[in-house]
Amino acid sequence: MTTTKNIIITVTLLLAFGLTANAQSSALKPFEGATHTYRWSGLQEGLDYDFYLTADQGGMSVLDDIALGEFDFVTSPTGTVGVGENSASVDIAWNAGAALHTYYVWFKVTNTSGCSNYRYVPVEPQWSQFDLLSENVPLDNTRSCPDVSSANGFNALEPNVPGGAGYTNIVFRVRRENGTDNHLTADAGDTYNWSFIPNLSIDPDLSLGKVVISVAGETSGSIVADLNERYSVSGFDDEVLVTVSIENAPGYDLDVTMTVTEQREDETNLSDSNLSNDGVTHTIEVMPVINSMGGV
Repeated sequence: MTTTKNIIITVTLLLAFGLTANAQSSALKPFEGATHTYRWSGLQEGLDYDFYLTADQGGMSVLDDIALGEFDFVTSPTGTVGVGENSASVDIAWNAGAALHTYYVWFKVTNTSGCSNYRYVPVEPQWSQFDLLSENVPLDNTRSCPDVSSANGFNALEPNVPGGAGYTNIVFRVRRENGTDNHLTADAGDTYNWSFIPNLSIDPDLSLGKVVISVAGETSGSIVADLNERYSVSGFDDEVLVTVSIENAPGYDLDVTMTVTEQREDETNLSDSNLSNDGVTHTIEVMPVINSMGGV
């Protein structure tokens, strides 16, 4: 007669139970598009472990991540607790369609004698609400006159040489909504870092000079872009100010549009859920033209 025994182990699930409102992604209520880590601790060395998902609380309907497509195991769901270790984890990406169902994430350990123990947690994916949006500063500041100060390059003696009409600086705001709480710290307001690449366009396109001068946040300070011109923002900051410099063009209204691109939350890899508010336009009004002077 064969008797199956459960191993008695101390298990701590490193997730934030009950923390999440619907406006924030978490391991138990993840946004579609997010990747979260599921970790069990208090384990013994040498235990074999297995993470798997089911559609039912009884653990009978095991789901295939490849066939279903609504979730993916980003890291291996099976393994052995190593020497000197006492935990096991798996990263799960929640894909489109996951919000239509409730899943049960199971964790099973087995020792060399074949005895096993297991736990599960319910996971309820939700539609993503992570969003980056662009705004004028203040919101109703949609038009301004061109800067004609010498400090910004205006040359009253030779305004028609390249750059001689000077440059106008515009300040835009990029705001983040519904970031994911950083469970690795206990600090209030600490969410995962987020990043974006600002893109500038001018209508009409006169091949004018345009450049991002600075991106700065209250906690992040002045942010330096990486080699791909991506700016990474501290999770403590919900917004940053983006200052741009645009070459003046006498005789033209210039519609300057700043759009955030390739935006994401870095830890969870969440992408933007609302692309309709990624861009904002500010108009530099026409600079009157002065042609050559004649005299007697």
